Amino acid sequence: MNVRRLAVVVNPRGGKRNGLRVLERVLPIFDAAGIELEVYVTERAGHATEIARTLGLKSLSGICAVGGDGTFHEVANGLMQRDESISLPIGIIPAGTGNSVAQHLQFDDPMEAARRIVAGRFQPLDVVRVALQDRVIHCVNIVGWGAVSDINVTAEKIRFMGPVRYTVAALRHILTPKMRRATLVLDDITTTDDFLFVMACNTKYTGAGMKLAPEAEVGDGKLDVVVIRRVSRWQMLRLFMKVFDGSHVGLSCIEFHQVRSFSIQSDIADRMNCDGEMKGNSPMTATLIPSALSVFVR
Repeated sequence: MNVRRLAVVVNPRGGKRNGLRVLERVLPIFDAAGIELEVYVTERAGHATEIARTLGLKSLSGICAVGGDGTFHEVANGLMQRDESISLPIGIIPAGTGNSVAQHLQFDDPMEAARRIVAGRFQPLDVVRVALQDRVIHCVNIVGWGAVSDINVTAEKIRFMGPVRYTVAALRHILTPKMRRATLVLDDITTTDDFLFVMACNTKYTGAGMKLAPEAEVGDGKLDVVVIRRVSRWQMLRLFMKVFDGSHVGLSCIEFHQVRSFSIQSDIADRMNCDGEMKGNSPMTATLIPSALSVFVR
């Protein structure tokens, strides 16, 4: 693909608030390739979604998000809300805290990410349509329920700690596990049980470098759903020690399922973790939309 003009959506407040500094670092790479940039700086939560939804696309070769998973999530949602189908690829230049999507795509370094975007290679990106009681959200990273939502809430309260906050929050909830009664539907298989958490992954990574779903791929037409039911603290500690390199897959306390859809009906309205953002409550139904968008790759 010959990349000539890109829209760049910059989140100046994500992560360590260095989005604009990261943009300045990568500008020479785009200049050297003769690529023109339309730069949009977000001013509030949800602004990136508004920009992507209303942006004129005819002159563009792609769209880039400078930020973390939340910025990429907002851009993807804006594109999914448009009336027309979208063929332009999205690029991510990591400047956030978690950067799980960038880590999956091996775009960990902003300079390398910019060089790969300039190269113009891209692949399909599956999107998850999440139907909640009051809204529909589109996810590109994870959809989580149970302890994974609790961990995210705790992590936000200690945001000043930076990326390590996810590790601290996870340990906090490992030591005080909370089971929830729910009905889980994976494609056409229904189970009612007590669960610690259910997380559907479109990427291998979540949080700060946790390789929770080692078999996940962003364009394989499958959702990798990770399920933990009744579990002891010792089992959770073993899981935590192994999850960063993906070696937890053999533990008996964890289940992996590849599906096209899943739903959760819980006894009470529990918060949902949608790409790291707390948006809405259960019950919910998630359906994979294969190749709904595309993304720049290595």
